[in-house]
Amino acid sequence: MAGLSTPRNLRATLSSITPQESRISTYVYVYNVRVCMVKAYRYGTSPKLKNVKSYLQGFYIKHEQTMGKKLSPEYFKLIRDVLREKKDEPQRPLKRKRGRQPPKQPSEVIKVESSSPEPEVIEVESTDELFEEANENDRNNEENSSNDAHHDEGGDDDYNTDDNDYQSDEFEDVTEPVGTPEPLGDISVSVDTRKTDSKVTKKARNVVSNDERHWRRYFHMASLIGLLFHGYVRNDWINNSKLQKKLCRLVPDKILENLHPEKDEELPLRSTRKLLDGLKMCMEIWNKHWKIMKGYEGTGCYMKFWDEIRVPYNKRLRLTEKDFVKQVLKGVGDRDMAAQGFVALLRSCNVNARLIMSLQPPDFSDLKVADTRNRHVSPSTLFKYPIFWCEVWDKFSKKWITVDAINLKTMEQIRSQSKLEPRGTGCCQRNMLRYVIGFDRKKGVRDVTRRYSHWFNCKCIRKRITKDPQGDDWYAKVLKRLHERKRTRMDDYEDEYFEQRDESEGMPDNIQDLKNHPRYILEKDLKINQIVKPGCKECGYLNVHNKKDLWKVYEKKNILDLKSARQWYMEGRVLKVGSRSMKKVPKRTRSGKEEDEEENLYSCEDTELYVPPLASEPDGKIVKNAFENIEVFVPSMIPYNCVLIKSDLAVKAARLLRIEHARAVTSFNFEKGRSTKPVIGGVVVARWFKDAVLCAIEGLENTAEQEDFERRELENLTRWNLLLVKLRIKSELNTTYGKVEEVHRGGSENGALDANDHGEVDDGDDDEMMGGFIVEGHEVAPEPQREPEIEADDEDMNASEEGQAESKHRVDLQDGQDDNDSYDEFLDELNMSEQD
Repeated sequence: MAGLSTPRNLRATLSSITPQESRISTYVYVYNVRVCMVKAYRYGTSPKLKNVKSYLQGFYIKHEQTMGKKLSPEYFKLIRDVLREKKDEPQRPLKRKRGRQPPKQPSEVIKVESSSPEPEVIEVESTDELFEEANENDRNNEENSSNDAHHDEGGDDDYNTDDNDYQSDEFEDVTEPVGTPEPLGDISVSVDTRKTDSKVTKKARNVVSNDERHWRRYFHMASLIGLLFHGYVRNDWINNSKLQKKLCRLVPDKILENLHPEKDEELPLRSTRKLLDGLKMCMEIWNKHWKIMKGYEGTGCYMKFWDEIRVPYNKRLRLTEKDFVKQVLKGVGDRDMAAQGFVALLRSCNVNARLIMSLQPPDFSDLKVADTRNRHVSPSTLFKYPIFWCEVWDKFSKKWITVDAINLKTMEQIRSQSKLEPRGTGCCQRNMLRYVIGFDRKKGVRDVTRRYSHWFNCKCIRKRITKDPQGDDWYAKVLKRLHERKRTRMDDYEDEYFEQRDESEGMPDNIQDLKNHPRYILEKDLKINQIVKPGCKECGYLNVHNKKDLWKVYEKKNILDLKSARQWYMEGRVLKVGSRSMKKVPKRTRSGKEEDEEENLYSCEDTELYVPPLASEPDGKIVKNAFENIEVFVPSMIPYNCVLIKSDLAVKAARLLRIEHARAVTSFNFEKGRSTKPVIGGVVVARWFKDAVLCAIEGLENTAEQEDFERRELENLTRWNLLLVKLRIKSELNTTYGKVEEVHRGGSENGALDANDHGEVDDGDDDEMMGGFIVEGHEVAPEPQREPEIEADDEDMNASEEGQAESKHRVDLQDGQDDNDSYDEFLDELNMSEQD
């Protein structure tokens, strides 16, 4: 900036401006001049401060106008007292603006190497000296400042516009360097591009892997089977005839009358009341008979956590039926056995009582790796709710009465919420009401969880294996295998009661419980091919937190599933004449992308059953499509006078008989590249050709079996022929040339042909064979001189040696001959020898 490149020029500019002699005005003036000076030095090239001299002169004119008049004594005294008080008070330190904190480990490191030998030195002067020098110049140049007061008013305008933009709190005391810095020399910059580790690390998810998830699901199913079989066996032991005969003696005749009251025609409730009184008396008798002397070994039948399952359990708990009967008659055991004994007591009185067991397999919906729950819960809280209890059939009200004679000592006919449903965090850790199974005296097994779970459809079902169709089918098959009695009217009454419980459950009050609910659905969860039935209203609203809108809730029975004409045809239905689409959606291509065209969707009411054309008589000609096939996706698509024969040989049999037929396309396979291939599931022929085609298929199957048998027999005979040929060749060689002993590597049988040409014999001493190295303490002995061989005088020994040499020579000749002769000539020689 011109005129202000150094502090000296700035002082000269300030010296030409002199305030009045007032101490207060001088203080205010000097303070503002200081601010302007600092601003001018820091922002010397700022366009707002191009003419600092005019700016300061304009400020002085305004200051002179406002402070030119003397203050009144009252105001002067007031300002003086305030200044004295401010002087005595301790001043707080100036606040620093928090700057951006540099990273601990910078991602780039820049090293600057300057060619200058010494670093640059900057001298800093105190601002007090500047102010003192400015005051002296102001006193000496008082006349000059008065002349400058007649400056144009342009500086006043600059002050009015820029004074608000520059606050005093934004500046700090700075000084000017003594000299102009010299230009730097060559600079070399080295950049370190090493990446630093990110400070922000993602929190590890406490979720198990996919394999562990499948393993927990299968273990849950296995535990469920084991617990079901445990209850089945205990129910069978309760029916022990000897046990029931002895337990019947504990019940007096008066109580037996209450257990079997007569029906009151006027008021059936009286009969139910007598039954309840009899059950209450039986509870008192059993509590006097049974003494709980010990608790559970471990957790008993209560639920175990996943980390507890990994720990091996070395104890073997074995209880036979004989031991069970003894403990029940003695009245000593845990709570579970006491509840089972009470069921045996009621059955001994000829009461229709069934054993209820709440199965507690490990929770497969728990996907946490580490369980962070607090397990330090008192046994009284943990085992408050029972695992086993009893149900008694009330033939007067057609309902089951729940009886817990051991834990809660209560009886109830459940209408809304059961007293036996666990409540509280501590009680629900190892007792989660998910599978409640009833075992009756006729070996019937039934799931009665719906009676005891208040929120069965929204909370309980998410913990069960039946939440998906595959698990539901598996669970139904397991119960069907254990169920051994026929269906009775009691089952019908119970099914009606369960339906009433479903209707009275009510609508959930949160989004999580409404997901996959069997009865209710949110409007926002409707699929693209679903709509609400015309004229149906919502059954409720859901108020979501932090949102103003209310979400509508509908019953699933009021939701329509729409499909295209092709999809309805795949299900054996076609559109009615004049039907209109209820919704239009973008059409999708094979690549999965949406087209501009729209596809019409129809409801089931707009379709009718597809009736295929009949086959002509008597030739049985069938109407086919352009590919000479007939589409049979459902059984109703088969013509009325035709049959579908599912066999791999059906098409071949029909062609062999030369009858009219059509290949049946039952489905499609979607392969890679979005390609589809039809699946031929058999052949469609007229009914009068059915027997002929079946006989032809049977004949083709027999022929195929016979061919397969002949092929395998031929392979076996070929192998036997090869083995016999090898044995014949070996026998012929032994007969013609003598038996040859086989020589093994490293030695031979009986020591034959093991010596070298010089007759040397290996002494078998391998002590010095140490891997090719000389061991310390073993000196190499000099090689002894060979003595001349001694001729054998024994003629027999010479003859044997000559015989061995001759036989060896014959074997070598024979090997050479075998190599030259062909295999066919050798077989001809064998055949000639056999004929001789």
